[in-house]
Amino acid sequence: MGDEMIYRAVFHLDEDDEERVLLLLTNVRNLMADIPDVEIEVVAYSKGVSALMRESEYSDMISELIGDGVRFSACSNTMKAVDITSGDLVDGVDTVSSGWVRLLESRLMDGPI
Repeated sequence: MGDEMIYRAVFHLDEDDEERVLLLLTNVRNLMADIPDVEIEVVAYSKGVSALMRESEYSDMISELIGDGVRFSACSNTMKAVDITSGDLVDGVDTVSSGWVRLLESRLMDGPI
C-alpha cells in the first residue's frame, strides 16, 4: 500500500579507530536485520575515509554491505587533502564533494538516500 513507512538511516564515519569502525559496521548490519527494507548510507570524511580504501582491513565487510544495498560515500575534500583517488576506494564506494554537506542534505531529503 502507499502508506508504508520508508526507513532511512545515515551513519557518519570520521575516524579510523578499529573498535569504532567495527561498531559502525555491526550497527549497520544489525539495523538491516531488524528493518530489512531500510535504506542506509554511510558517509565517511576525515580519518574515516581510510576505512573505505581497497587495502583496509574492512574492505571485505564494506563490499558485502554494498552488495546488500548499503551506500558508502567518501568525502572528496578529504580525499584531495590526503591524496586518495577514487581508484583507491573499495569498488562501489561513491564520492561526494563534502561529507558534511552530504550529511546535511540527507537530513533535508524527502526521497531515497
